[in-house]
Amino acid sequence: MWLPVSEFVAFLRDTLTNKELLACSLSKLRSKETPYDKVSVRPLKLKGELVYQVTYHYGTKELHENLNPEQTEERIGHLMAQVFRQGHFFTPQADWQVLVSKKGAIKMLRHSPTRRVEDVDLVHNRTKKYILEEGTPYPFLVELGVMNPSGKVLAKRYHKFRQLNKYLEVVEDCIPHIHTQGRPLQIVDFGSGKAYLTFALYHYLVEQLKLDVRIIGLDLKEDVVEFCNRMATKLGFKNLTFYHQDIKDFQAQGQVDMVVSLHACDVATDYALAQAVQWGAQVILAVPCCQHEVFAQLEERNHPVLLGHGILKERVAALITDAARAKLLTMQGYAVTVMAFIDLEHTPKNLLIRAFHDGAPPRQEAKEDYTRFKEMWGIQPTLEVLFGQGRS
Repeated sequence: MWLPVSEFVAFLRDTLTNKELLACSLSKLRSKETPYDKVSVRPLKLKGELVYQVTYHYGTKELHENLNPEQTEERIGHLMAQVFRQGHFFTPQADWQVLVSKKGAIKMLRHSPTRRVEDVDLVHNRTKKYILEEGTPYPFLVELGVMNPSGKVLAKRYHKFRQLNKYLEVVEDCIPHIHTQGRPLQIVDFGSGKAYLTFALYHYLVEQLKLDVRIIGLDLKEDVVEFCNRMATKLGFKNLTFYHQDIKDFQAQGQVDMVVSLHACDVATDYALAQAVQWGAQVILAVPCCQHEVFAQLEERNHPVLLGHGILKERVAALITDAARAKLLTMQGYAVTVMAFIDLEHTPKNLLIRAFHDGAPPRQEAKEDYTRFKEMWGIQPTLEVLFGQGRS
């Protein structure tokens, strides 16, 4: 049910007046011209007074401003009216998802609370707090050889420890976009490999957030799958199961809410993305690698300066592939962000495609943008065919 803007203004004012806003995240830009892609808000204390730190996220950079409650109300109101189409507001009583229509009407969806007052850090110059903390022995990290039994990260595995934390920070941002209406959250991880990230995901969601979660990992290496299942059993991760199966052949049971595809090679990423969309997954996380398909389709004579050198052509092909994937997902009604990710150990690719599906209809301009893009480069990626946009 769509509401007048006054309903949201009253909610925002009451929340700030009663000091109940634990955090806020604004997303889904109205215009591509806006320099920042997200704004977050958190309370903090300066000289004994409660203020709100508004953070503007510019890719890997951030800008901050500290505002009093009245200024915060005005700033959030402006951003929701002019810049963003969605906001998540976290209070002790509930999480609120606020959607803004093109005509300015408001829809407010209430969800179970995921933040607690005691978890809010009001310190201004706070030190970086990782989701997985060094000095705390996590059984899965000890078993996987990242930590010793006392919780010290092994020197040779510190890169992996940082990668796991970065990954979980990305997952943390995804949680408000997943709504299961009381049923277990189901996640499918395509190409799970040795499953460091899969085990970390299960630990974070189940052990730390106490969510009811089912995770399925798929991989083509039978010995790796057997190892991961033994490890899951040893750790007591009863709702984490691995299967020796191809992405193309897997049939899920029940609703799949989140799909992860990290370093699935070449068009395997496309099959994972297409399957995620077919399932109606609310969140998709993909780190592609080994993009060969578009490389073979690019004609050097059309762009001789850029494509005349193999290494440049390889990099251009990878960027074109991921740009096409992002736009094709947008055409399916997803809000897509391509962001930096810590390099995986066996591939230099460090782009993460993150997609949220919040019920927005596909936009015609996305299809027009994609058509011009593919014609310019003379390509037809597998994902386009899988979505039924191109020739079979």
